[in-house]
Amino acid sequence: SGRHRVPRATAQLLAPVGDPEKVICVGLNYHDHCQEQGVKVPKEPLIFSKFPSAITGPFDDIVHPQDTGVGTPGPIPQPPWGMALPAPLLFPQELDWEVELAAVIGKRGRHIEEAAALEHVLGFTVANDVSARDWQMRRNGRQWLLGKTFDTFCPLGPAIVTREAVADVHNLWIRCSVNG
Repeated sequence: SGRHRVPRATAQLLAPVGDPEKVICVGLNYHDHCQEQGVKVPKEPLIFSKFPSAITGPFDDIVHPQDTGVGTPGPIPQPPWGMALPAPLLFPQELDWEVELAAVIGKRGRHIEEAAALEHVLGFTVANDVSARDWQMRRNGRQWLLGKTFDTFCPLGPAIVTREAVADVHNLWIRCSVNG
């Protein structure tokens, strides 16, 4: 038949989006998550970004920055201004994850009317928004970028479902499985 099956265990699935120009995210977009974080639901969307280097395949490992070997072995690198940093402050300690629906934009546009917005969507995929909560919420003025953009902090996929294949874009379900 010409078909060849590759067992999942022997294949590496890549992210369905390879090298995006931008990764734009909306924060605090779930009421329950806002309550969990002890914050008010924002009146306007809270926008943040992830670097393209955060994107990885859907089943790739999420690498904890302290496990990369940066700064080890040897003495802990210290900033040039002389203030010593204890080792726990060099690397994030509190990793968290959230499953998100990702809209993949397939058509450029500016100043798009709300009624025409979906015409610019190629399709949808699943994203894992990994965060270093301690860096996001308690460092450098609570700038989310710091805690959201480490390499491997945005697994995507495994596939894109095209907009045309979705009957109702307001009725999509996603789920997250941890460690399997």
